Amino acid sequence: MNMRRKHHGLRTRPTRLPPNNDLIGRLGPLALATRLRRLSETLYKDGPRIYSGRGVDFEPRWFSLYYLLLESDAPVTVSLAARALGQKHPAIVQTAREMSEHGLLISVTDSKDRRRTLLRLTVRGRRLLARLRPVWADIEAVAGELVAGTSGNFLDQITQIEAALSAAGVYERIAKRVKARQLGQVEIVSYRPSLKRHFASLNREWLREYYRVEEVDREVFQDPYATIIGPGGCILFARLAGRIVGTVALVKRPERTFELTKMAVTGPMRGRQVGRRLAAAAIGRARSMGARQIVLFTSRRLTAAYRLYRSLGFAEVPDMQPWAGHYERESLGMVLGLGSDRLCRKRNAS
Repeated sequence: MNMRRKHHGLRTRPTRLPPNNDLIGRLGPLALATRLRRLSETLYKDGPRIYSGRGVDFEPRWFSLYYLLLESDAPVTVSLAARALGQKHPAIVQTAREMSEHGLLISVTDSKDRRRTLLRLTVRGRRLLARLRPVWADIEAVAGELVAGTSGNFLDQITQIEAALSAAGVYERIAKRVKARQLGQVEIVSYRPSLKRHFASLNREWLREYYRVEEVDREVFQDPYATIIGPGGCILFARLAGRIVGTVALVKRPERTFELTKMAVTGPMRGRQVGRRLAAAAIGRARSMGARQIVLFTSRRLTAAYRLYRSLGFAEVPDMQPWAGHYERESLGMVLGLGSDRLCRKRNAS
């Protein structure tokens, strides 16, 4: 018996849509509600990452209730919160329960009317405001940028905002702002004898974390001026909020080459753009000293450092120079060409 189904002329192959076919967008006003929901979901999806990335225990869905209670001098009933925020009663109850579980809100029965539930922020909830304000400032700034980038009618404006969010989400946009702000907060200072101990301690910290301190390291730590600065190199430090949190050195090598070495950032300050600021300052200093290229030796084990060097334009070069073997630990050679020949000729002519 033939059990194969007959499809009576119906197509059995799936429909292939053209690339970038936006059905909801093409439907225009007919799909306005769906379009707005899609935009809202796109804006909301980065919320948890934005807060957690800043170390703040907060959920985007709590925002409206939190802000309402923040501005209220007295406890607020669930019914009043629902009317003020345009939400249903169960939604307010659910949000209040979540906030209560995180210690941000207290829910009590009204002593004058036991049918009513009163909501108010805890002391912890109000104190959280100090950490929320900087996050909200970035969210407001990015939302303003998205709106400012629109023109034309309302649906066209939605299309433009969606296109902007497709290119870079809210999380990426805020992360970019935070990184730029962090870079601006890092101050670069040059070596002086009082900073010698920081040069050694910062480098010993990462060496002990990943490798071990070798004899060549100890020689440099013992007298960084004689081994690095005296022969024509330099040592830079990163200072953040008055504290020395990172360092890097440039060692002069033959043929107008400098070696970028002894890059170190203390553990608690990693991920705050200190390394990028140091590396950029070292590259700038090498250029000012007429360098033709900068070399360095790293390892793929140092994932963050390797990514940083690649992002700055350093490229891997196997068996780069004779001095590549001065460390026992594994060494991956990288080089950055500076193209400073014209600068050097100008210096020589003067």
